[in-house]
Amino acid sequence: MVVRRVLVIVVASLLSSMALQSWAAEGRVIEEIVVTAEKRETSMQETSIAISAFDQDALDVRGISQIEDLQFASPNLFISHNSQSPVTYAYIRGVGSDQLVAGFDPGVAYHVDGMYVGQPSSMPVDLWDMERVEVLRGPQGTLYGRNTTGGAINVLTAPPTDEFLGKIDLTVGDYDHYRVRGVVNGPLGERISGRLSAIVDNADGFQDNIIGADADSTDNWAVRGKLGFELNDDATLVLTAQRFENQGNQGQKRLEPFTGIPVYAGAIPNPSDPRRVAKDHEEKLDLENTLVSAKLNWNLGGAEFVSITGYIENEWFQTMDIDMSSNPIQIQEWTMKTDQFTQEFQLISTNDGPWQWIVGAFYFDESLDTDYMFNDTSTFGFTFFNGGDLDTESMAAFGQVGYDFREVGDLPIRLVGGLRYTQDEKSIDEYQIIPQFAVDVAATSDESWDEWSGKLGIDWFVNDDVMAYANYSRGYKGGGYSIGQFDTYDPETVDAVELGLKSTLAGGRAQVNVAAFYYDYQDLQVNFLEFTSFTTDNAAAATIQGIEFETTVLATDALTLSMNLNWLDAQFDNYQFTPTIDLSGDTLNRAPEYSVNLSAQYDFSLGDNGTLAARLDYYWQDSMYLRVQNVKRHRVDAFDTIDARLVWTSADEQWAVDGFIKNLTDEDNIRGMTVSDGLSTGNSTFVSYFPPRTYGVRVAYSVGG
Repeated sequence: MVVRRVLVIVVASLLSSMALQSWAAEGRVIEEIVVTAEKRETSMQETSIAISAFDQDALDVRGISQIEDLQFASPNLFISHNSQSPVTYAYIRGVGSDQLVAGFDPGVAYHVDGMYVGQPSSMPVDLWDMERVEVLRGPQGTLYGRNTTGGAINVLTAPPTDEFLGKIDLTVGDYDHYRVRGVVNGPLGERISGRLSAIVDNADGFQDNIIGADADSTDNWAVRGKLGFELNDDATLVLTAQRFENQGNQGQKRLEPFTGIPVYAGAIPNPSDPRRVAKDHEEKLDLENTLVSAKLNWNLGGAEFVSITGYIENEWFQTMDIDMSSNPIQIQEWTMKTDQFTQEFQLISTNDGPWQWIVGAFYFDESLDTDYMFNDTSTFGFTFFNGGDLDTESMAAFGQVGYDFREVGDLPIRLVGGLRYTQDEKSIDEYQIIPQFAVDVAATSDESWDEWSGKLGIDWFVNDDVMAYANYSRGYKGGGYSIGQFDTYDPETVDAVELGLKSTLAGGRAQVNVAAFYYDYQDLQVNFLEFTSFTTDNAAAATIQGIEFETTVLATDALTLSMNLNWLDAQFDNYQFTPTIDLSGDTLNRAPEYSVNLSAQYDFSLGDNGTLAARLDYYWQDSMYLRVQNVKRHRVDAFDTIDARLVWTSADEQWAVDGFIKNLTDEDNIRGMTVSDGLSTGNSTFVSYFPPRTYGVRVAYSVGG
């Protein structure tokens, strides 16, 4: 079956390539995208990694304003927020993490300007003033290291330059939404440049609480300052300071009715409207984040030395209504504070010739402090406290080398090999207290793990416009602790084989990219909640396979068509979930079998009056399970969403006005789920939803640049 699917895609790709090659047309071509996925600038079409990349213009025209929006434009990427904490879950090709307690590492790594971000809640809500955002699919165990078993999301913010630039835009929409973004950039003196960008984003909540404050609201701001120093003709230094705060309270809704459960006696019935609740407890979020970094680039002649130093302080408090009713039954309060320091050194070859290499060293140190409280005031209720301190230290050394036979002859082959050694150490001081049950326990522990990861690959340049590649890569995610639960889990690994084709056809008017992959997933970390116990298991094994088909075609000089078609098969090979529940053969959570993204954009020339672009984006996703067990309760149905946008740009490109509608058909699509069993409120399923239909207008003005 798998072989047949691969053959069908390959044959279709080759037939498409032949047809597109024979279609010769003059005029506009697809612009080359330059990425830094391999720590050096390369053309995306000549980089043997499955990548999606978006600059700020591409983000704006697609309506991608937040990290979560990337999933509607990047194959096999699934992102959602945990509404019981400000943590972003990211899965790529069925590999990720959705752990509910502190201390867990992500399976998809976040990087900002080359700096690893340890806590997913440390990512700003909004993407603004970007140079580029890259989504790397598949294990990135050589150049990016730990916690990239699923892949990596690289956020590259716009750098300071010595050219004056000013930009401002205002967005207004329904739900009293307003957003203001501004950028100013330019020289500050001889060999010094600066850039300052800021954003304020506010909107009323999508979840209507009929007896209290609405939830799913937007209330955040951020500011970023950059200073660039040209130290001499060969060295540059960029200093970055960033601050963001988020008070947008998130919301969940209980799916089950209240009837028949004693603690809900007298409560307002659970509203049938998925976006309406009756909660007596006011839900709040207060998150503060500070980031500082320094990046040094020094041309040594034949090689470039790069140093990336960073520090992040992240602190948040959240309180939630857990019973989700008008009765005062259950609430939770959760605080977390993290401090992380990272240092990475790289030495990258710059000489012309067949050899390309990079060697480097990485250091990461994080201190995490968390306290959690759950209170149940029912007759048989209780108060549960847990938390503690977790310290993590990670060190790694890595190298990758490539040899391009085209530089020394006619053989159109490039060979690539890389290796990384990682050593992780974690120590914990944790506690758990339940006064009503006379539980008061504490423990300390420390563990260490080490692992080799790497890559072997061969690239075949069929001609100047077509590249085929075959890669083997190994990814690694560290072991650790679930704070306050007194459990220890081991690392997980992924051994992946990927075959790919990247082609630019029809004189640059079409791109067809295909990736087929097979994963051997060992010791994957699976987590679940029972009563107040959050357990993490190393499931025995899983197999993941799939195919991704991406194409962009300039059908005419005015019409651009894009399509992503994805097939994903992710299953446990063998996993005894409990003594009586066997999950062998079950589908992994957040791994829909099929997903599709279609887009069409038509650009009208208005002569001296500028241009007008009309765009439609359509996304469809198959049904999937949001928790580990394949039971109906954990399954969400297939859904689709349509976005429409009309953008006018002045002839001098200083002004832009666009009107948009997102989720045009106003679907109530579930994005996240948590479950809670064995408490006084019965078996509960809590879900959060993607935004409903929203609309608005954006006005932008820029000068210079």
